Amino acid sequence: MKILGGIVFLIGLWMMISPQAVLGLQELRWIAEYSFPGEAFLGALVCSGSLLLFGKTKENNSVKSH
Repeated sequence: MKILGGIVFLIGLWMMISPQAVLGLQELRWIAEYSFPGEAFLGALVCSGSLLLFGKTKENNSVKSH
């Protein structure tokens, strides 16, 4: 699930970056041609949702309290 979460996170990151590509280098403006209105907001939601796929980390209980 962590690999799937990483892939979904990268897709969301691409969705946040692509609408802003029109402001950048001339060579990268082709990226903005594939964006749609509201894509940056949707990309932020996709990135946030992908964090659920990473799963919970195990707690480190190496110190025992008495």
